[in-house]
Amino acid sequence: MKPTFMHSTVNSPFDDPGLYVRILREKRAFLFDTGDISRLNPGDLQKITDVFITHTHVDHFIGFDTLIRALLRRDLPLRVYGPSNIADCVEGKLKGYTWNLIKEYPLKIEVFSINKDTILHSGFYAENSFERSENGTREITGVLFKEPLFSVKTLQLDHQIPCLAYSIEEEFHININKALLKEMALPVGPWLSDLKKAIREQMPQDTEFSVSERRYTLEELKTIATITKGQKISYVTDVSITDDNIRRIIEFVHDSDTLYCEAYFMDKDIDRAYKRFHLTAKITGSIARQAGVKHLVVMHFSPRYRNQSESPEAEAMRAFMHSAS
Repeated sequence: MKPTFMHSTVNSPFDDPGLYVRILREKRAFLFDTGDISRLNPGDLQKITDVFITHTHVDHFIGFDTLIRALLRRDLPLRVYGPSNIADCVEGKLKGYTWNLIKEYPLKIEVFSINKDTILHSGFYAENSFERSENGTREITGVLFKEPLFSVKTLQLDHQIPCLAYSIEEEFHININKALLKEMALPVGPWLSDLKKAIREQMPQDTEFSVSERRYTLEELKTIATITKGQKISYVTDVSITDDNIRRIIEFVHDSDTLYCEAYFMDKDIDRAYKRFHLTAKITGSIARQAGVKHLVVMHFSPRYRNQSESPEAEAMRAFMHSAS
């Protein structure tokens, strides 16, 4: 079974946090946080259609300039989601440059500032030298957007400032039974993507498909498709140790196939973690275990552990794998 989402961190755990998610059947990608993204090649950058910023500390946002430079001549818009100050921060970045020669460039940046249950939509377009325009507000209930293939959700947490967590979840996964495909003498081809799309969008059963110069209905073809649980990936970083944060994270990331989460401090430095508004590796592992996460990837380690014999990863995994008594 081919997964819908291919995902990996952009950097090592001791470097700027960030997550790159390829959506294979859509030929697009999502980027969670834009710290140092120099490891992403031009082809990776060109696939990015949506960016999700947790907060605008420098290690989560400094690479935004790199991304914009790579996409200036792209027709496809770039959507940026972030906390309530994200439009101000994008505007500040863009005002740091002179844009007198770009009016014929196609790039449009759509920015969505999230403040609890509302989103403010701002636009920055190359044709207007990236002057800011306001495009209205709308209410949300945690779901940023929903497409036939997946939905993206957000949760506002506390890091002394608002900091957003995100999840991307496939509603369900469609597997093609290769044995049945062969039995019906049907070829592999682009039509399978059309079939999956029809199933996802619940098209009428008499919807027709042309396969090898023959006509089939959706009702005839859907037998080769098996519906299974979809993927869920969650991304959480820079979070204060509070009972409310921990409870809400557990609910938000519940049953994730993969949780990417910070493990900035080790438990021996928990006092420091409280002062710096970060999770410890032990707490992160406990969150993942209580949430029923299948796979935990820890990231965003303090540099103080770079040359130590025990790593935050080892501590987090002990807590994650420890069975409840």
